[in-house]
Amino acid sequence: MTSSLPDNFTFTQSSLQTFVNCKYQFYLRYIEHFLWPAPATNDMLAFERDRSAGARFHQLVHQLLLGIPAESLVRSAENGPDARVCRWFELFRKSVYPRLSGELHPEYSLTVGLGGFSLSAKYDLLQVDAENLTIYDWKTSRKKPARAWLEAQLQSKVFPLVLAEEYKLLERAPAPAVCMLYWEVSEPDEPIMLTCGADRLAEDREFVLSLMANISASRPPDFLRTDDVQRCRFCVYRSYCNRPDLPVSPDEYLSETYLFNEDEHTLLYED
Repeated sequence: MTSSLPDNFTFTQSSLQTFVNCKYQFYLRYIEHFLWPAPATNDMLAFERDRSAGARFHQLVHQLLLGIPAESLVRSAENGPDARVCRWFELFRKSVYPRLSGELHPEYSLTVGLGGFSLSAKYDLLQVDAENLTIYDWKTSRKKPARAWLEAQLQSKVFPLVLAEEYKLLERAPAPAVCMLYWEVSEPDEPIMLTCGADRLAEDREFVLSLMANISASRPPDFLRTDDVQRCRFCVYRSYCNRPDLPVSPDEYLSETYLFNEDEHTLLYED
């Protein structure tokens, strides 16, 4: 039976999260490759400013971790159009993260085979120190999400799982844990650290495998619209469904319930 997915499709945390949120959105975005006629928010200028500022901050952090002198990067940030970037970058420079030890891989991408599928992750920073593997993810969200919300997101499952598959952690006894640290510029002194031991990695492996198999086996009629109509207010494809066409404010768009971060802003354009 032929899959509806494009040939050589590579799953990511973004595509899997889209399917979990709304199967029809996955279908429009990843199978039909439809353009989105609806604005993401009722203030697209603010939306674009947030997206651009987040992307610029990530670029500066990447350059700093590569060893580019901080002074030149600070001057670049100061000359940028958004003052928030300079403030965020200064907060990051004062943190412990520019001085981490061990083997460091900024902006590091990995793709692994899992159950006949391809699964990919891109890490803001990966730290390999002896038997320890730590994922760092920089966030510029307007509001810091709750730990429980982060734990439930596909990013918190896919990112450690891809590492576990690449380093064959589940084949070791005992299997080393993978740690994932979320650092929010809104609360720089209170990062959220998630730890994935062998049991959690095995559980997430089965969940992600089942999810990818479900998507691969789905046919166009199977990609149903979400029952959560409120979620449609945050969807750029909502006009295809005759669902609520009133866009939300940027603050609502970045609320905890339907939180979107700068990575997903970028993925709307690049994934």
